[in-house]
Amino acid sequence: MESTKILSSVLSIIFFFIMVAVIYSQFKKNKTADSNKTIEHFDGIDEKDAPIPKVFFAAYLIAFIGAIVYVLLYPSLASWKGFVGWTQDDDAYVAKAVDINNDINGAINAHTDEETFTLLQKQPLVIQEGKAIFGDNCSACHGLDATGQYNYPNLVDKDWLYGGSPQDIYTTIYNGRHGKMPAWKEVLSGDEIDELTQYVSQLNQGAFKSNDLFDANCSSCHGKDAQGTQGIGAPNLTNNIWLHGSTKGDIQRVIENGMSNTMPAFAERLTRNQILSLTSYIVSLQNEPQENIGFMKPKTYIFSRNEKPLPAALTTCVGCHGVDGLGGVPGAPKLAGLKEAYIYNQLNLFLSGTRQNTSMQNMVANLKVEDMQLAASYFSSLDSPEISEISPDKSEDGLIIDPTERLIFQGDMQRALPACATCHGQITEGSPSFPRLAGQSSDYLEKQLVDWRTGARSGDQGQMMQNVVIKLTDDEIKSLSKYLSEIN
Repeated sequence: MESTKILSSVLSIIFFFIMVAVIYSQFKKNKTADSNKTIEHFDGIDEKDAPIPKVFFAAYLIAFIGAIVYVLLYPSLASWKGFVGWTQDDDAYVAKAVDINNDINGAINAHTDEETFTLLQKQPLVIQEGKAIFGDNCSACHGLDATGQYNYPNLVDKDWLYGGSPQDIYTTIYNGRHGKMPAWKEVLSGDEIDELTQYVSQLNQGAFKSNDLFDANCSSCHGKDAQGTQGIGAPNLTNNIWLHGSTKGDIQRVIENGMSNTMPAFAERLTRNQILSLTSYIVSLQNEPQENIGFMKPKTYIFSRNEKPLPAALTTCVGCHGVDGLGGVPGAPKLAGLKEAYIYNQLNLFLSGTRQNTSMQNMVANLKVEDMQLAASYFSSLDSPEISEISPDKSEDGLIIDPTERLIFQGDMQRALPACATCHGQITEGSPSFPRLAGQSSDYLEKQLVDWRTGARSGDQGQMMQNVVIKLTDDEIKSLSKYLSEIN
């Protein structure tokens, strides 16, 4: 090893003197050169004894001086370390990579999710790594400063389409998002679209006022107060944040034609810890990161158990129907306890357009068969509240005294009305072909019965439900809906 260093030093010194000799020879030659003297003559071309152009000579000399300066400052000759003391560890391209896995795993170990992200916010290397990942994967859409641009949301403000807790952000990065706004131009008239456009454009001006047209068509997603539903990515319409433009023309275009935005999934591209560091960086961009961390579900240990978020096909479903299947927004039915075959059949009816519901048709439009099977399997596997035994009071001849209970459990033979329990179960618990009615919201049940009666809902065999409901009065529909919703 020592002999190699000595040989390298000797060769470097010899090379140095050769370079000096070459420069000196060229310098000397330039001094004695005679541009009037012809050295060779070939095919009509004279080769003169001209000196090297001064600009080339100066450049060669500067490069040589630069090389000498470099040799003095940096390691170059054998064991020479240079005057600046530079080492390879100072080079970002060859330096030892910073391993953040230990930092992240240490923060996760035996801590709740809330504690985990609180600890990660105190890890500069984790935040730095997240910033680098953001620059490589997210900045093209959200901007280098994460303030977003037209059609791409701002990640620095407090307006979150799908929720701003670290759990929500992690799920968004992991699964991606597919936000859809249905097109209403085939559903509403031109005057109705104009009315909605005018109404929505003024929602952020003054006190909130309701609108019947909005309630009937838009509130199921945006809420009765128009403040949005994060579970399905429906934006708040009462603030002054407009992702797709704020003019009346922009608003009308979205109402008429709908909108379909896709955020790609990064589950296959980034590791769990990379997504955690990216999530931590995005949270750190907030003025009060701990406030976002406080939005998390308390006492959960998702990351320490290395759990995966719900599949992408389910993340939108649970926004309305709830992770527990017991409903998340008004008007959305409870799916927990419904049979798998029934749920799968209804999704297909929405997909084919046989069952009319603009919001649901929009939600299922991009679902694959396996996605619908997954949704049906998931919600059918959830526990539903137990139903207590029902014992209606009866007269001496065996007829149930209460008229609503009689319709549900005995029917009305004089009007050829079968009992609800005949198809839906003795305590309306449902079956593979018929849904559970017990515990559904009265508003939802009433709307379904009215839709069956008017023909707005179809898809059952032989129009069974329409033939039954058409014989019911408005008061009977209301009382049936209220009674069924209170069964528990």
